[in-house]
Amino acid sequence: MSFTVSLCTPDLSNVHLPNHRPIRLLFLTSIRDTGECDRNGLVVGTGAGQRYMEGVIERTRREIQPGGKLFGYYQLVGVIVDDLPLNLKDYPVLPTSERPWLWPQELDIPTWNIPSHFRHQPKMAVAERMQLKLEFEQAVYDLFRSLEADVIVSDHYMARIEHLIDRHGLAGRVLNIHPAVTVRGHEFCFRGPTPTADAIARAQHDPATVTGATLHLVNDIIDDGPAVAYGVGTPVYPNDEPQWLRWRNYQTAKLPVFVAGMLHYRELVTR
Repeated sequence: MSFTVSLCTPDLSNVHLPNHRPIRLLFLTSIRDTGECDRNGLVVGTGAGQRYMEGVIERTRREIQPGGKLFGYYQLVGVIVDDLPLNLKDYPVLPTSERPWLWPQELDIPTWNIPSHFRHQPKMAVAERMQLKLEFEQAVYDLFRSLEADVIVSDHYMARIEHLIDRHGLAGRVLNIHPAVTVRGHEFCFRGPTPTADAIARAQHDPATVTGATLHLVNDIIDDGPAVAYGVGTPVYPNDEPQWLRWRNYQTAKLPVFVAGMLHYRELVTR
Protein backbone atom coordinates (compact mmCIF):
# COMPACT_ATOMS: atom_id res chain seq x y z
CA MET A 1 0.00 0.00 0.00
CA SER A 2 1.39 3.42 -0.98
CA PHE A 3 1.26 6.24 1.54
CA THR A 4 -1.02 9.22 0.98
CA VAL A 5 -2.31 11.93 3.28
CA SER A 6 -6.08 12.41 3.28
CA LEU A 7 -7.30 15.91 4.18
CA CYS A 8 -10.61 16.24 6.01
CA THR A 9 -13.06 19.09 6.62
CA PRO A 10 -14.11 19.09 10.28
CA ASP A 11 -16.51 21.78 11.41
CA LEU A 12 -14.30 24.72 12.40
CA SER A 13 -16.87 27.42 11.81
CA ASN A 14 -16.40 28.62 15.40
CA VAL A 15 -12.64 29.14 14.97
CA HIS A 16 -11.34 32.31 13.36
CA LEU A 17 -7.61 32.94 13.56
CA PRO A 18 -5.73 35.88 12.00
CA ASN A 19 -4.19 35.31 8.58
CA HIS A 20 -1.86 38.32 8.71
CA ARG A 21 0.63 36.66 11.07
CA PRO A 22 1.85 33.16 11.99
CA ILE A 23 -0.45 31.04 14.15
CA ARG A 24 1.14 30.67 17.58
CA LEU A 25 1.53 27.02 18.67
CA LEU A 26 1.91 25.68 22.19
CA PHE A 27 2.68 21.96 22.57
CA LEU A 28 1.55 19.78 25.48
CA THR A 29 3.46 16.52 25.90
CA SER A 30 4.55 13.81 28.33
CA ILE A 31 8.27 12.98 28.29
CA ARG A 32 7.56 9.49 29.59
CA ASP A 33 5.89 8.80 26.23
CA THR A 34 7.69 10.99 23.66
CA GLY A 35 10.99 10.30 25.44
CA GLU A 36 11.08 7.19 27.56
CA CYS A 37 8.82 5.29 25.13
CA ASP A 38 9.36 6.79 21.64
CA ARG A 39 12.95 7.91 22.43
CA ASN A 40 12.67 11.29 20.75
CA GLY A 41 16.02 13.04 20.50
CA LEU A 42 18.07 9.81 20.66
CA VAL A 43 19.70 7.41 18.23
CA VAL A 44 17.80 4.11 18.38
CA GLY A 45 18.34 0.63 17.02
CA THR A 46 16.04 -0.42 14.19
CA GLY A 47 15.93 -3.25 11.68
CA ALA A 48 17.67 -0.84 9.29
CA GLY A 49 20.45 -0.02 11.77
CA GLN A 50 21.00 2.95 14.06
CA ARG A 51 18.64 5.83 13.31
CA TYR A 52 17.93 9.22 14.89
CA MET A 53 14.42 9.55 16.36
CA GLU A 54 13.19 13.01 15.35
CA GLY A 55 9.98 13.98 17.11
CA VAL A 56 7.07 16.16 16.05
CA ILE A 57 8.19 19.14 18.11
CA GLU A 58 11.68 19.07 16.60
CA ARG A 59 10.23 18.73 13.10
CA THR A 60 7.93 21.69 13.76
CA ARG A 61 10.85 23.81 14.95
CA ARG A 62 12.74 23.02 11.77
CA GLU A 63 9.78 23.50 9.43
CA ILE A 64 9.01 27.00 10.73
CA GLN A 65 12.50 28.14 9.71
CA PRO A 66 13.09 29.88 6.35
CA GLY A 67 12.68 27.31 3.60
CA GLY A 68 10.50 25.07 5.76
CA LYS A 69 6.97 24.06 4.84
CA LEU A 70 5.49 25.87 7.86
CA PHE A 71 7.60 29.02 7.51
CA GLY A 72 5.48 32.13 7.81
CA TYR A 73 2.42 30.11 8.78
CA TYR A 74 3.26 29.05 12.34
CA GLN A 75 5.32 30.18 15.29
CA LEU A 76 6.34 27.79 18.08
CA VAL A 77 5.89 29.67 21.35
CA GLY A 78 6.81 26.80 23.66
CA VAL A 79 6.27 23.34 25.06
CA ILE A 80 4.59 22.19 28.29
CA VAL A 81 5.73 18.87 29.78
CA ASP A 82 3.53 17.37 32.48
CA ASP A 83 5.97 14.91 34.06
CA LEU A 84 7.30 14.46 37.58
CA PRO A 85 10.99 13.53 37.95
CA LEU A 86 10.07 10.26 39.66
CA ASN A 87 8.42 9.09 36.41
CA LEU A 88 11.56 9.53 34.32
CA LYS A 89 14.71 7.48 34.02
CA ASP A 90 16.67 8.84 31.04
CA TYR A 91 15.38 12.42 30.75
CA PRO A 92 15.06 15.37 33.12
CA VAL A 93 11.79 17.32 33.29
CA LEU A 94 13.48 20.36 31.72
CA PRO A 95 16.49 20.55 29.36
CA THR A 96 19.94 20.45 30.99
CA SER A 97 23.35 20.31 29.34
CA GLU A 98 24.21 17.01 31.04
CA ARG A 99 21.24 14.89 29.95
CA PRO A 100 19.61 13.86 26.65
CA TRP A 101 16.55 15.82 25.67
CA LEU A 102 13.62 15.44 23.29
CA TRP A 103 15.37 17.58 20.69
CA PRO A 104 18.88 19.05 20.22
CA GLN A 105 19.22 21.71 22.86
CA GLU A 106 20.69 24.23 20.41
CA LEU A 107 17.16 24.56 19.01
CA ASP A 108 16.41 26.53 22.20
CA ILE A 109 12.67 25.87 22.44
CA PRO A 110 11.03 27.47 25.52
CA THR A 111 9.83 24.70 27.85
CA TRP A 112 7.71 24.70 31.02
CA ASN A 113 7.04 21.89 33.49
CA ILE A 114 3.47 21.81 34.80
CA PRO A 115 3.21 18.47 36.67
CA SER A 116 -0.01 16.50 36.23
CA HIS A 117 -0.38 15.59 39.92
CA PHE A 118 -3.89 14.27 39.30
CA ARG A 119 -2.40 11.16 37.68
CA HIS A 120 -0.93 10.08 41.02
CA GLN A 121 -4.15 10.11 42.97
CA PRO A 122 -5.82 6.73 43.63
CA LYS A 123 -8.62 5.96 41.19
CA MET A 124 -11.11 5.91 44.06
CA ALA A 125 -10.15 9.49 45.04
CA VAL A 126 -12.54 10.84 42.42
CA ALA A 127 -13.09 14.31 43.88
CA GLU A 128 -9.38 14.86 44.51
CA ARG A 129 -8.45 13.76 40.99
CA MET A 130 -11.10 16.00 39.47
CA GLN A 131 -9.90 19.02 41.44
CA LEU A 132 -6.24 18.46 40.57
CA LYS A 133 -7.16 17.92 36.91
CA LEU A 134 -9.06 21.21 36.93
CA GLU A 135 -6.07 22.98 38.49
CA PHE A 136 -3.70 21.42 35.95
CA GLU A 137 -5.72 22.52 32.94
CA GLN A 138 -6.20 25.96 34.48
CA ALA A 139 -2.41 26.30 34.74
CA VAL A 140 -2.05 25.22 31.10
CA TYR A 141 -4.68 27.74 30.06
CA ASP A 142 -3.06 30.53 32.07
CA LEU A 143 0.25 29.92 30.28
CA PHE A 144 -1.57 29.68 26.95
CA ARG A 145 -3.05 33.12 27.57
CA SER A 146 0.18 34.68 28.84
CA LEU A 147 2.03 33.48 25.74
CA GLU A 148 -0.77 34.79 23.51
CA ALA A 149 -0.94 31.35 21.90
CA ASP A 150 -3.63 30.46 19.37
CA VAL A 151 -3.56 26.66 19.32
CA ILE A 152 -2.52 23.82 21.63
CA VAL A 153 -1.14 20.63 20.10
CA SER A 154 -1.13 17.47 22.22
CA ASP A 155 1.64 15.00 21.39
CA HIS A 156 1.51 11.91 23.63
CA TYR A 157 -0.05 13.82 26.52
CA MET A 158 -2.05 10.63 27.20
CA ALA A 159 -4.97 11.97 29.23
CA ARG A 160 -8.36 13.43 28.46
CA ILE A 161 -8.39 17.17 27.84
CA GLU A 162 -11.64 18.42 29.30
CA HIS A 163 -11.64 21.90 30.82
CA LEU A 164 -9.65 23.56 28.03
CA ILE A 165 -12.49 22.64 25.68
CA ASP A 166 -15.61 23.20 27.77
CA ARG A 167 -14.62 25.62 30.52
CA HIS A 168 -12.13 27.75 28.59
CA GLY A 169 -13.76 27.68 25.17
CA LEU A 170 -10.91 26.25 23.11
CA ALA A 171 -13.03 23.88 21.00
CA GLY A 172 -11.39 23.57 17.59
CA ARG A 173 -8.14 25.05 18.90
CA VAL A 174 -6.78 21.94 20.64
CA LEU A 175 -5.38 19.26 18.34
CA ASN A 176 -3.75 15.87 18.86
CA ILE A 177 -1.26 13.99 16.70
CA HIS A 178 -1.81 10.24 17.09
CA PRO A 179 0.56 7.57 15.68
CA ALA A 180 -2.21 5.54 14.02
CA VAL A 181 -5.50 6.05 12.20
CA THR A 182 -8.31 7.18 14.53
CA VAL A 183 -11.09 7.43 11.93
CA ARG A 184 -13.99 5.35 13.22
CA GLY A 185 -14.71 2.35 11.02
CA HIS A 186 -11.36 2.44 9.21
CA GLU A 187 -9.92 -1.02 8.60
CA PHE A 188 -6.72 -0.13 10.44
CA CYS A 189 -8.04 2.13 13.19
CA PHE A 190 -5.91 1.84 16.35
CA ARG A 191 -7.16 4.28 18.97
CA GLY A 192 -6.05 4.47 22.58
CA PRO A 193 -2.74 4.35 24.47
CA THR A 194 -1.12 1.33 22.74
CA PRO A 195 -1.39 1.80 18.96
CA THR A 196 2.04 0.31 18.25
CA ALA A 197 1.39 -2.85 20.28
CA ASP A 198 -2.11 -3.13 18.81
CA ALA A 199 -0.80 -2.91 15.25
CA ILE A 200 1.85 -5.58 15.87
CA ALA A 201 -0.74 -7.84 17.51
CA ARG A 202 -2.97 -7.42 14.44
CA ALA A 203 -0.05 -8.31 12.15
CA GLN A 204 0.34 -11.65 13.93
CA HIS A 205 -2.75 -12.92 12.12
CA ASP A 206 -3.11 -10.38 9.29
CA PRO A 207 0.03 -9.97 7.14
CA ALA A 208 -1.62 -7.08 5.26
CA THR A 209 -1.64 -4.90 8.41
CA VAL A 210 -0.55 -1.29 7.99
CA THR A 211 -0.68 1.70 10.29
CA GLY A 212 -0.32 5.45 9.98
CA ALA A 213 -1.11 8.68 11.82
CA THR A 214 -3.93 11.16 12.40
CA LEU A 215 -4.05 14.85 13.24
CA HIS A 216 -7.44 15.43 14.83
CA LEU A 217 -9.40 17.90 16.89
CA VAL A 218 -9.66 17.06 20.58
CA ASN A 219 -12.97 16.44 22.30
CA ASP A 220 -13.64 14.92 25.73
CA ILE A 221 -13.06 11.34 24.53
CA ILE A 222 -9.49 10.23 23.84
CA ASP A 223 -8.71 9.89 20.10
CA ASP A 224 -12.35 10.52 19.17
CA GLY A 225 -12.29 14.04 17.71
CA PRO A 226 -12.84 14.73 13.99
CA ALA A 227 -9.77 14.24 11.80
CA VAL A 228 -8.03 17.16 10.13
CA ALA A 229 -5.72 14.84 8.20
CA TYR A 230 -4.71 11.20 8.31
CA GLY A 231 -2.50 8.82 6.41
CA VAL A 232 -2.11 5.06 6.33
CA GLY A 233 0.50 2.89 4.64
CA THR A 234 3.28 2.11 7.12
CA PRO A 235 3.79 -1.67 6.89
CA VAL A 236 3.60 -3.69 10.10
CA TYR A 237 5.39 -7.04 10.31
CA PRO A 238 4.60 -10.00 12.59
CA ASN A 239 8.15 -9.94 13.98
CA ASP A 240 8.30 -6.14 14.42
CA GLU A 241 10.03 -4.71 17.44
CA PRO A 242 8.04 -1.75 18.84
CA GLN A 243 10.93 0.69 18.41
CA TRP A 244 11.46 -0.36 14.81
CA LEU A 245 7.81 0.22 14.01
CA ARG A 246 7.72 3.53 15.86
CA TRP A 247 10.72 4.86 13.92
CA ARG A 248 9.35 3.65 10.59
CA ASN A 249 5.92 5.11 11.31
CA TYR A 250 7.37 8.48 12.33
CA GLN A 251 9.16 8.72 8.98
CA THR A 252 6.35 7.39 6.81
CA ALA A 253 3.30 8.81 8.57
CA LYS A 254 3.46 10.79 11.80
CA LEU A 255 5.79 13.60 10.70
CA PRO A 256 4.36 14.02 7.16
CA VAL A 257 0.75 13.87 8.38
CA PHE A 258 1.44 16.47 11.04
CA VAL A 259 3.01 18.97 8.63
CA ALA A 260 0.38 18.47 5.93
CA GLY A 261 -2.40 18.54 8.51
CA MET A 262 -1.22 21.78 10.09
CA LEU A 263 -1.05 23.47 6.70
CA HIS A 264 -4.60 22.30 6.00
CA TYR A 265 -5.78 23.40 9.45
CA ARG A 266 -4.50 26.91 8.78
CA GLU A 267 -6.44 27.03 5.52
CA LEU A 268 -9.60 26.02 7.38
CA VAL A 269 -9.36 28.58 10.20
CA THR A 270 -8.01 31.66 8.40
CA ARG A 271 -10.48 31.92 5.51
